[in-house]
Amino acid sequence: MTLYEWGWLFALPGLLMSWFHIIRHGWRFVGPSPKSLPLSPAKIIFLIAARETSNLVQQGADAIHKACADVAFNNYEVMATVQRTPVWLRGIKVIQVPESFTCKSQFKARQLQYALRYLPDSKDVWVLHLDEDALVTPHCISSILSYIAKGGKPVANGPSVFPDSNPLMLVAETNRQWTFYWLKDQLLSGRPFWLNGSNLLIRSDVEQQVSWDSGAVFSEDSRFGYMAWRQLGNVFGWHGGLTIEAAPANIKGLLRQRKRWYWGSWLNLPKVPTVWWPRRLYGLLCWNAGLVLALAFWSLPILKIETWGMLIWLMLPSAILWQGRYQQGIYWNLKYSQVSSLKRVGYHFLAVPLVPVADVLCNVSTWWAWVNPPRTFEITSKKAWEVAK
Repeated sequence: MTLYEWGWLFALPGLLMSWFHIIRHGWRFVGPSPKSLPLSPAKIIFLIAARETSNLVQQGADAIHKACADVAFNNYEVMATVQRTPVWLRGIKVIQVPESFTCKSQFKARQLQYALRYLPDSKDVWVLHLDEDALVTPHCISSILSYIAKGGKPVANGPSVFPDSNPLMLVAETNRQWTFYWLKDQLLSGRPFWLNGSNLLIRSDVEQQVSWDSGAVFSEDSRFGYMAWRQLGNVFGWHGGLTIEAAPANIKGLLRQRKRWYWGSWLNLPKVPTVWWPRRLYGLLCWNAGLVLALAFWSLPILKIETWGMLIWLMLPSAILWQGRYQQGIYWNLKYSQVSSLKRVGYHFLAVPLVPVADVLCNVSTWWAWVNPPRTFEITSKKAWEVAK
């Protein structure tokens, strides 16, 4: 067997496991909205983390107010933690982190640690953490309130979709869509190999206890999950509320984002429980192997003839599963957008040739990070994208 074939064999278990999670949760990735708003004393604080105040942050705040009004929920507050305030915002409390503030953590985790000063310490107050581009939906509000009323555990994620009009960016974000099915299984089983930092719901007393002052540099959301597991055990759940978020605005932003995630995963490894190390290391190495396999895909016509002998029993089924993973992701990423039915069909067809291109883009940062590790929190440029129905 060639080295390429061995690479496919190494990555195949991960590919099959991804489909296990998709089949298990795919049809109910976004569940139905609760029929009625439960009576609950719970208050929700929506906390947006951003480098600075902007029109994008304002768009997110407006979406929160609209979603809460749509379900007649008024026991909430909107906040943003920022470093700079070049733009005045309405309907939102801005927490500007002073340059003099120091703690063990850096960048976004530092901002979140400072914001704890303005957050309560109560079992009746929950904080929904959001990226600056996140649009909260009425489904998100009602699902979270239902989750809290049913006694949901104090750290929970929900589903997010990433529509975009740029076919390449849409397909690239679809690369991460299947990971949400895996994330749901992780949280329901109490083993968070990572957390998604946006659409992350945390009960305020637990957030104050665990804190963000863990020495995190990148991937502070996952670091919070590891620290919560070490201190409190299985406190994880799935609230199921939907947010609609933006893809990176360009390829440069995409590369920076993936590089930061990958490098942050390695920096967090010492905090990962030892029993999770084999699974975590396998995932990181598969991420590295993804670039090699994607690049080799383009070299198939010039590979040795014996490579084609394994095409039927390994390559073809794997390619179908590989493409299928993107196709189901495109379905969800466009389901809540204003894109016409004809264009949706077109995106599905365009994905076929774009998948190997997107895979190269999403995986090249894993090798780039070893050559040029990120030394600062490079912002992923996002654009406002009007998608909510």
